[in-house]
Amino acid sequence: MTRYEKGANFERELVNKFYEHGWTAMRAAGSGSIVAPDVIGMKNGKIVVIECKATKKDRLSLKDAILNMKRISEISGARAYISVKFHKEKPRFFDIEKLLLKKNFTISLNDVYLSFEALVGEQRTL
Repeated sequence: MTRYEKGANFERELVNKFYEHGWTAMRAAGSGSIVAPDVIGMKNGKIVVIECKATKKDRLSLKDAILNMKRISEISGARAYISVKFHKEKPRFFDIEKLLLKKNFTISLNDVYLSFEALVGEQRTL
């Protein structure tokens, strides 16, 4: 399976998970070639935009992705997140605003994160 296929499958999994939780969602076409989120989720006026990353490493430096998502959030008014799927782990969600406040552009396996349920408001944060 290619890197593109792995990433696309991860994005499709998130879209399906949004639908399972009563949201509408979509993958953004061309998100790899333009400044656009990978996934957009919407419910009751709440909009979230997500940049997806999958890795076998235990940390990722994501400065460009974080700054691009900040720009998207400013333009759209949506809440922006980076979702990282570490090897053999469930997707983890990181709020762009919190990353920017900490001036932290590296996300690691040990960082505090939101679960999908916390992201959609069905569970308290960790």
